[in-house]
Amino acid sequence: MAKDAGSAGQPTVYISARGAARLEAGHPWVFKSDIKDSGSVQNGEVVRVAIRRRAGGEKLFGQAFFSSQSIITLRLISGDERPCDRHFWRERLQVALDGRRLIGGEDEAGRLVFAEADGLPGLIVDRYGPALSIQTLCAGAERLKDLWLELLEELLQPRAVVERNDTASRRLEGLEERAGLLRGVLGGPLTVRLGGLMRQVDLLQGQKTGAYLDQRENYLRAARLARGRCLDVFSYQGGFGLALARAGAAEVTLVDQSEKSLGLAARDAELNRLEVRTQAGNAFDLLHRWQKEGEKFDLIVLDPPAFAKNRTAVEAAQRGYKEINLRAMKLLQAGGVLVSCSCSHHMQEPLFEKMLLDAAQDAGRTLQILERRGAAADHPERLGFPESRYLKCFIMRVLD
Repeated sequence: MAKDAGSAGQPTVYISARGAARLEAGHPWVFKSDIKDSGSVQNGEVVRVAIRRRAGGEKLFGQAFFSSQSIITLRLISGDERPCDRHFWRERLQVALDGRRLIGGEDEAGRLVFAEADGLPGLIVDRYGPALSIQTLCAGAERLKDLWLELLEELLQPRAVVERNDTASRRLEGLEERAGLLRGVLGGPLTVRLGGLMRQVDLLQGQKTGAYLDQRENYLRAARLARGRCLDVFSYQGGFGLALARAGAAEVTLVDQSEKSLGLAARDAELNRLEVRTQAGNAFDLLHRWQKEGEKFDLIVLDPPAFAKNRTAVEAAQRGYKEINLRAMKLLQAGGVLVSCSCSHHMQEPLFEKMLLDAAQDAGRTLQILERRGAAADHPERLGFPESRYLKCFIMRVLD
């Protein structure tokens, strides 16, 4: 049985040659189809990962979290057999925190732990001023939640810690969705400095862990190009739009389906003494209408939600991305700027770029790429793990 191979009773999961090749290439996941023998391992347990040699014996790849219900059955933790005890996890957290101090910055909000990219599979930790928001997105991370809380309080002394485990991805792990206060006192929404602006963040009701933190460096980059009439489409709470207004754009319109989100953006505009317009409605319909009406803009931001949540949705997502980009390209003045984003991992960069070219050709416009950008520096990419590079942000200029 698989359990017999552990050096001190620790269970061993044996994988296929294909799974082994994946780990050797630097990817930290092994999928269910590449599990050869898992014995009676429990959901969320830390296991040894090995492959049986044809000549006898085994080759060890390290230790991983085991998930009995997810298609991602193994998430590699380390390449050795050091005990994954309190000291081990404290050290891993400290390394992640040291990396964020190295990055620096003036924001009062940011990502402190980015799961596998920081060697802490399934764990997300975001800071919002004096409070922390965490997610435990796999069975192994969930099993250690009390330890994470203890270590985070020891290392950071937060005023409050909330969990935002109300995400559909947890269902794939057989975990329930939930959100709430875990430690300390919150006392309602927080006001934090984010991208040079004061923003109010509701850690229990806001998107993601409270706000979108991955785009904040792109907000500032887009703001450097702000001029004339600007559109922030799929604006949510106006991250791009408020940055454009602060930079001196003559007119900024925020577009979103949610009137509530636009109301929160207007509140933050008032907090920062900025003027923006808001337009609630379907972005595809509004862009089409403005094109027919002959409207023109100097800068348009497209930051839609993930259209491709899995591989099977990529083709339909590509059509959606092309449609909104084509409409935006037709609405831009010659010399205007398009900031086009996608947070869909499955819409990989070469495919996204091809979609932009197809849209430009159909729109009869010529664009030049000024910059290709990704997520903020505190969302680091792990070599060999393309899933950690999910956000694409193309900044382009219309030549004619």
